[in-house]
Amino acid sequence: MSAAFQAYADRGVFRGFRAAPGARGRVEYRFLWLTRQPMSAVFDTRGRSLRFPALFPGIDKAAAAEVRAMVASRTHRDQPDHKRLDSRRARIAGTVRKGDFWLTVDIRGRNHDYAVTKALNLINELFVALHERHPEYLVERFGISTE
Repeated sequence: MSAAFQAYADRGVFRGFRAAPGARGRVEYRFLWLTRQPMSAVFDTRGRSLRFPALFPGIDKAAAAEVRAMVASRTHRDQPDHKRLDSRRARIAGTVRKGDFWLTVDIRGRNHDYAVTKALNLINELFVALHERHPEYLVERFGISTE
């Protein structure tokens, strides 16, 4: 898992990348990507899940519903291969907890690199969609320019 994240950092996609052991077999990742605020991911080695906690903090209900629908659509057969998530390799879900949107990937087998790649590609697409449909949210929460 760490190698997959490190590969993005080595290519210059992330800035300030670091991985630190957490409680109960978890590994916590922090890095700068897409915004000026650090992004975090937590890999639970026991539960074999990768979580992006509070990916979209304080998201309103309409935007959250759109984001959740995009996440759910990634398993549909009508999605192109490069966007579709193979549920035999990983499962993905988006939830809202206390007003924050969380993304969770449950990894099946030894598909850690696959899960990281698919999750990061989806997160990038989610930011693009929010920029197109809810730019005021990104301006308010992340200080992103509307241009």
